[in-house]
Amino acid sequence: MAEVAVSVLTEVAVVSCDILGHSAAEDDLQFHRVAEINRIVGDAIERREPGQVIWSSGGDGGHVIFFGDDWLVHAVHLMAELCAWARDESVQLRVTGHVGPVRSLVGADGRTQVVGSGINFAGWLVRQATGDGIVVSDAFRRAIASASIASEVTIHHQRLLVNRGEEKLLYLLSFDGVQSEWGNPEDDDYASLRRALQSENGWDALYYAKRISQINPQDRNVTAALEHASRMLKSGTGANRSFLELLRADELTEMLKLGHLVERRPGEVICRVGEPGESMFVILRGEVGVYNLEGKGFGGTAEANNVHRAGEVVGELATALKRNRTADLIARTDVALLSFISDEVTDKLSDTDAGKEARRQYDLFILDRVLQHTVQATPYLLGPLNIPSSQGFARVTDRKPWEAAVRELLPHTELVTVAPGGFTLDNGQVVRAMSKEDPEHGLFVLVSGSVTSSTPVVAKLDGSRSPLLWVDVPELFDAPPSTYKRAAEPIMVLRIGAKGVDQLSLDQRGELLRSLKSVVGEVPPEYQFDVYLCHSSLDKEVVSEIKDRLWEDYGLRSWYDDAELQPGDSTRKAIEKGLMSSRFLLLCASANLNSSDWANREIDSVLHLDVKRQNDDPKVLVLKLYEHETNDEAIPRLLRGTKRHHLQREGDFERLAGFIQAAGRAASGRRGP
Repeated sequence: MAEVAVSVLTEVAVVSCDILGHSAAEDDLQFHRVAEINRIVGDAIERREPGQVIWSSGGDGGHVIFFGDDWLVHAVHLMAELCAWARDESVQLRVTGHVGPVRSLVGADGRTQVVGSGINFAGWLVRQATGDGIVVSDAFRRAIASASIASEVTIHHQRLLVNRGEEKLLYLLSFDGVQSEWGNPEDDDYASLRRALQSENGWDALYYAKRISQINPQDRNVTAALEHASRMLKSGTGANRSFLELLRADELTEMLKLGHLVERRPGEVICRVGEPGESMFVILRGEVGVYNLEGKGFGGTAEANNVHRAGEVVGELATALKRNRTADLIARTDVALLSFISDEVTDKLSDTDAGKEARRQYDLFILDRVLQHTVQATPYLLGPLNIPSSQGFARVTDRKPWEAAVRELLPHTELVTVAPGGFTLDNGQVVRAMSKEDPEHGLFVLVSGSVTSSTPVVAKLDGSRSPLLWVDVPELFDAPPSTYKRAAEPIMVLRIGAKGVDQLSLDQRGELLRSLKSVVGEVPPEYQFDVYLCHSSLDKEVVSEIKDRLWEDYGLRSWYDDAELQPGDSTRKAIEKGLMSSRFLLLCASANLNSSDWANREIDSVLHLDVKRQNDDPKVLVLKLYEHETNDEAIPRLLRGTKRHHLQREGDFERLAGFIQAAGRAASGRRGP
């Protein structure tokens, strides 16, 4: 191995260049541009003695290092050639100049390399340029000031920047043919605000308006900008749109005053699961990933559970319901968010008409989100509020029936915070806390805090599971009144008014009645579905009948692919979610399974759970579809020792359904059918 020679510290001049947006250009254009820069630098090297100029290429630019004492003219000449080429080719090229100490050594390829603070600073300096001329360091300015060429250049418009905690003065350098400008750098919030408005990017405009207003609260530029921005705000998805989109300029101004600007770099944590949910976030720029849902870990993958972008809201449920966070929020890119603390919105919004309307829109947004979450989280509402059972259950992501049902309920819904006091909770306390003078009947769901009940079962009801406390819907269903013992505060109850229930279709009301009879005052089921119907597509007709029979006769919900899989879905992800949210996998066994790849994958993914359960009830249940097939034909080898039921054998289906019902009751603490 050749010995590496290390030189003494030497003062050098560094001219750096970098093409902005180079990687976005076509390959042929990238090749042409790099070749031209190398040609210009090659000419500069030829004009000096060998070894007096080193070219350290960076692909779309690089650093030209000048040794010796007579570098000034050559450095300025090179800057002029680079700027002239960039102008002729319409290329946005950063060009900078610096003087600093380096050491040189012979690299592995035999060429001279330089290391040291001089080249390090040059690398930082080129990133500060905007592509509108030449930026030089104070050291470069001092070096050129006493030279003869000083009369041919102009050093102007100094600016202070900070590099690694040290203040640095930078300057623009101009001469005949090159008039340098700072342009529109990112740290000029006013210029950035103008650009955001010109490009009709309302969320970026809101970001810069907030940056400015934090320094100058009465700045008229912000007021004028919000007049335009309020008409531009539009989320990337209708399903997660921000309440800020609904505000007029004066109302938006009131809300902006209360928003706290939060900025994070890629990989930085915004909040973690289990932390107090004191604020919610409106994303102004960048991407936020949702990970570690319910604290269940990452599932062996770095893929986010969900990704949210500008205009969307995250963390609102924990804030609205005064709960701890249920997921990690992590910046996937550079992000900026407006953080709103619920108590501040309640206490500090002005009493002006604009402030009152902003508060009304905020409260309506919170109520809408809580209602959506509650319907999604409660099996006793999810099915009835989507599609009648004759058509199967639509998933929440099937937006048409879902949104139509929620829209009908929202005007008749209220979120009630029950005042502390005493040891018990009754319906009258909730009704007295409601804002309406003449509160109507309805469904009363616990969404925050916890209580304990003794009837119809002994159970602790936690708001995170959205248990149903009372039902008082005339001509539909009246549950006997119950008094609960308070276990944890704050206690918040979502009341879905009877008038809203009356707006549902006849089929939906019928399904709702069926669901409500067994859930009042009880712990909600752990699983969204009772069974996952694993089957061959060749058996769809008979399996569809099984699904309907389980629901109509026994109130058991089934995950069934025709109802759950929607166009554009990832089949693997949908199936994984279905398996995790089902109490049992019900293997609908027939000889057709041998040719079903998906069915066999589903079986394999669940079998390992049974190995761990030992004496517990099995995760996999077997229902043999056809009596004329032998067990060897119909049942996979690994499951032939599993207890099975026969669809066509009298009483078997009833016993299977009864077992599934009993398992659900045991898990939730219910007694009886």
